[in-house]
Amino acid sequence: MSLENEPTPETPTCSRCGIEMERRGAGTEKPIPLIGSELEFQQFGCPECGQGARFERSVDEEEWSRAGV
Repeated sequence: MSLENEPTPETPTCSRCGIEMERRGAGTEKPIPLIGSELEFQQFGCPECGQGARFERSVDEEEWSRAGV
């Protein structure tokens, strides 16, 4: 399943610069190998200051949530 075909989170705005962040990456990962469930993620970064944001969701969820730092 390709992430490009899935609904994506709204592109975040940098809290420092106030400009729209650029998408830097996306994929899936298993935080706990073997027993953990898969997470989809999307990462964004500010082209001015480099501040980043990451959004995650479980493969069975439709809503994206901002990952805590």
